This record gives sequence, structure tokens and C-alpha cells, in this order.
Amino acid sequence: MDNLTPQPVPPPVENISRSLVVVVVVVLIALSTVLTQAGRVRLFAWAAMVQSAFQTPPVDSLFVSRPSGLTPEQARAAHWIAKRYRVAQGAVEQIVGHAFEAAELFRLDPYLVLAVIAIESRFNPLAESSAGAKGLMQIMAKVHMEKFQALGGGDLVLTPWANIRVGATILREYLDRYRNLDSALRAYVGVGPSGVTEYPEKVLRERSRIVAAAQGRVLNASGD
Repeated sequence: MDNLTPQPVPPPVENISRSLVVVVVVVLIALSTVLTQAGRVRLFAWAAMVQSAFQTPPVDSLFVSRPSGLTPEQARAAHWIAKRYRVAQGAVEQIVGHAFEAAELFRLDPYLVLAVIAIESRFNPLAESSAGAKGLMQIMAKVHMEKFQALGGGDLVLTPWANIRVGATILREYLDRYRNLDSALRAYVGVGPSGVTEYPEKVLRERSRIVAAAQGRVLNASGD
């Protein structure tokens, strides 16, 4: 019975030699990569690519990628704004979305909110005036810090959704106080409800342009 047990067949010497050659070649390539400057650069680049595949990329923007979820009307407005102010389409879509959310929350006209953003910051979320007003709606952070604290902290001043939320809150407060849009806009820009300024007219002109764009009417995106 023992004589009938199959005996293991040793691998051919030729196959062992080929495997050894492959191992040696791989080792030599690896050594040449590590020992040269260009090779080390490539190696580090490959390692970074592999690492990035398993990590959530850091957010180096104030905007977080997400589906816009805009209505066709809102999307048309965002497209026109992006062209007029030369801002990335995705960023504008998120600003428009935040503006509509804040407007609904505080019983405001969303196109008025967008027009204020246009005049105040030209849709630049990092805008900062010499007086210290910051963000899309140019909020005086020191004056309204408690409003940001209520949303999660003072470091949200330049965060688009929070800046728009606080700006909408301020605008709603002025509307409730003065019962007049022109007076509220004058107060918002800082000259007081009876101050002399062209700010209300500028905001309302821009609102008309954004509304027209949202309705699909042909506009000059670069016009004042």
C-alpha cells in the first residue's frame, strides 16, 4: 500500500530559476528607486496617492461639495451670478441654496438676500472691509458675535451658511424695527434709517437683475 502513495514531484529547476530572476529584478528596481532622487520623488508620490485613496480629503475651501438641489429658477439665477461675478458655479449654487434657506427662515425675499450679498461682497466669502465687516454679507463680527455664538461659535464668521444666516437675521430685525425696506437697507449699510446713501437703489437694481435671470430673461451678465 505504501508503494502506491503518490510522491511529491519536486518543482523543475527551471521554474525556480525564473522566480529567482524575477525577485532579483524587483529588488534591483526598488533599490534603484530608493537610491536616486528622482526615484524617491516618484516613490513618495505613489505613497501619497495610495494614502489619499484611503483618507477623506481635507477641506481647503469654505464650501463643502454637495448636490445643489436647486430648482430650475434658482439654478438659472446661480448660473447668471457665476458669470457676472466670475465665481465658481458650484460655490454660487451653494450660496443661492443658503440664501433661500435663510430667507424662508426669516420671512425675507431670497432675491433681496442675494442682492445684498452681491453689493456687499460680490459673492466673495472671504471679503473683509477696512472697518472689519466680514464675509458674504459683510457682518461686523464684534458687534454681532452673539449671533454667531448661537450658531456654533465665533469662528463661523466666514462660513457661508452662517454668515448668510446672521446677515438675514440682521436684515429681518431692521425690517421689523423700521417697517420700511429702504430704511432697513440704510440701517444695514450703517448710515442709519434716515441716512443719505445710494445703497438701497443699488441693492434693488441688482435684485431686479437676479430675478430676471431666474425667470430666464436675457441679461447682460457684465453690465452694472
